Amino acid sequence: MQMPEKIDSTLLAPCGLDCAVCSRHVHSKIPCPGCRARLSEPDVYRRKCIMRACTAEQGIEHCGQCKTAPCKRLKAFERRYFEGCGVSPLSEVRFAAQFGTEALLERHRQIYACPDCGGVIDLHFGRCSACGRQFPLGKGRNGSD
Repeated sequence: MQMPEKIDSTLLAPCGLDCAVCSRHVHSKIPCPGCRARLSEPDVYRRKCIMRACTAEQGIEHCGQCKTAPCKRLKAFERRYFEGCGVSPLSEVRFAAQFGTEALLERHRQIYACPDCGGVIDLHFGRCSACGRQFPLGKGRNGSD
């Protein structure tokens, strides 16, 4: 999978993670369509996401636009992702709130594009989808998989 020239803004999950660089989207034979698309997708992709439901109820795009953020759930999610993958969903939604979704996605395009082949480096394991090169990102950031 090659990194697109522009990441589709519907691939920004309400929690701040970018579905375009998620391992379930990048490395699957049938790529996950992203957290926002799941309501209309086959049952295999439907998941209950409290953050998605909460943002939809409030009529906002992501948690960074919430007046009460960070909530207890986002804080717990933040800890899990930061400890496990070195990614801060809270920082991502705050960046999006300050600079806009398009700016965040462009930043992700720069970070997660393989410099060797232009493939997508997944945020969970730091592995390029096209050439397989391992990068010090995600769970592989400490040299382990």
